Amino acid sequence: MRDGPPHREVQGHGRLVVVVGVTPHQGAEESSAQGEGAEVSVAERHAGVRDAQRLACRSASRASGDQALESRVLGNGHALFGEGRTEKAWQQDLAGRLLYFVVLHPNHAVIDTAKSVVEAWLADMGLTLKPSKTRIVHTLDPLGSEAPGFAFLGFTVRQYRVGKYKSRTGRNGRPYGFKVLITPSKDATQRHYADLRSIVTGGKMLSQSVLITRLNRVIQGWSRYYRGVVAKATYNALDHRMFPLLLRWAKRRHRNKNGRWIMHTYWRTVGADRWRFAPPEGAALAKHLYTRIQRHVKVRGHASPFDGNLLYWGQRLRHHPLIAGRTAVLLKRQGGACAWCGLLFTDLSQIETDHSDPNGTADLPNLRLLHRHCHDQKTAADYAAGRYS
Repeated sequence: MRDGPPHREVQGHGRLVVVVGVTPHQGAEESSAQGEGAEVSVAERHAGVRDAQRLACRSASRASGDQALESRVLGNGHALFGEGRTEKAWQQDLAGRLLYFVVLHPNHAVIDTAKSVVEAWLADMGLTLKPSKTRIVHTLDPLGSEAPGFAFLGFTVRQYRVGKYKSRTGRNGRPYGFKVLITPSKDATQRHYADLRSIVTGGKMLSQSVLITRLNRVIQGWSRYYRGVVAKATYNALDHRMFPLLLRWAKRRHRNKNGRWIMHTYWRTVGADRWRFAPPEGAALAKHLYTRIQRHVKVRGHASPFDGNLLYWGQRLRHHPLIAGRTAVLLKRQGGACAWCGLLFTDLSQIETDHSDPNGTADLPNLRLLHRHCHDQKTAADYAAGRYS
């Protein structure tokens, strides 16, 4: 069981895994079985039933034979999602939420069978697979005209052959001979750069501080989403492409100034970085490369969010890929517990940052994390005590 985005580097490949509508903030999961690669069928359903929120469905384990495959891939609606509704109703509900899914298996014949089963299942509801989005590829070697690997929910998953000294070993002590690298997909990277470019080109009349504020929101959010995978090279390439984009923005504002004047006006030395796009006062432009890669930490053994071990799950929050760095520091300092009521945070908790001294600064020593309802109580108590100046 895993939470968060995919692991930065994973050894092995998937068995029979069906991912139906994985939640976008979670990313695609990777499995850890042994072998030489997996055939992958990536498909997209034609939209038209319901464009609702995506549904995270449990992975199916290995199946053998057409009947077992159909049972595992499609399943019984009431068996997967609870009782009380007919299988037909659950199928329609699932199809309305299903936009993308991946089937993994080392046997090409099983993948072909899975594709036929899915097509027949969708045809019963008047739906079809989109041919331009349906691909059968291999994660390690080229398959016909298809390159190895596949893109899914903004990530590219591919296996690479490595020597025995760089390969991990399986349970039998023998090296795999390859490794799995998950990187930001090319399309996702291009969309992100297009968003940054539209902000810069559309902000010709903005001040440098306002432009930096708008860019930082996009850069920090995107970088944080991909910090759990192999993304350093992508980060560096994006920062490299930002420089000429910002230079054109600055030159347009000062057509009669030379390059040296523009450089000294808009780029400054911040710490060890001598080329930082920053105003004389205020925040500097965030760089993708300054986002620290954070390896995904697997869930321990048989731990479950429903086992009552709130201490373990509360402390895991600081490793969540979408938790900001300051929040992670505060979670570690507080032991994963609310500073007001003392109860542990969970994945469902609404966490807010509070100032211990309402009139104090926003520095870390004066900050602490509270539940949203605890924050309301603390603010009301501060007002009642006249602590606000």
